[in-house]
Amino acid sequence: MRFAVAALVLLVAAVAYGQSQLPKRDLGVAWSRGAARVSFSVRDLADERVRRELSSGLRKRIEVTVSAHLTGSNWRMGVRQFGCDVTRDLWEDGYLVRIGDQSERLKTLEQVLDRCLVIEGLFVGEPNSYALQKGRDIYFAVKAEFNPISKKQCRELIRPSSGGDPVGPISVNIVRRRICKAERSIAFRSEVLRVPE
Repeated sequence: MRFAVAALVLLVAAVAYGQSQLPKRDLGVAWSRGAARVSFSVRDLADERVRRELSSGLRKRIEVTVSAHLTGSNWRMGVRQFGCDVTRDLWEDGYLVRIGDQSERLKTLEQVLDRCLVIEGLFVGEPNSYALQKGRDIYFAVKAEFNPISKKQCRELIRPSSGGDPVGPISVNIVRRRICKAERSIAFRSEVLRVPE
């Protein structure tokens, strides 16, 4: 039992330490109706290779996840995910962008990057989560991914073969991080700020 508690404490500390080691960036944070609204850009996700991929004509996915954390903790007070499916329409010479169940057509790649990677006033968390933390220090963590692998897809990719090969599960565990990784990702955190009283 002591070992399990010690391992859990170490795991939480390691995750919190990992979050604290993220590079810091400026995020605009405004408070509206008791909840935080964040604004920032992750256009640097779109390096030359990502731009080529987005212009290929195949459907690609961009996901941005923002989470609010108490300082010194990995407990997420709130989380919000924003995703774009982007397809270059070669016949119409433009791009089809799907966000949730809404679709829109954009003419240029720059418009697509602005629509999907420049986030303005995104609500993160519920007002009651912040109400319980008034006056405490928090930060926001951001992760932007190009063509992420979902948990379901990851499970399917690493499912051991039925051939009875005893080495299979071992090799799968070794390369699990590579298999289930997005093609490109960036992560950062905000400066520490205080929840308004």
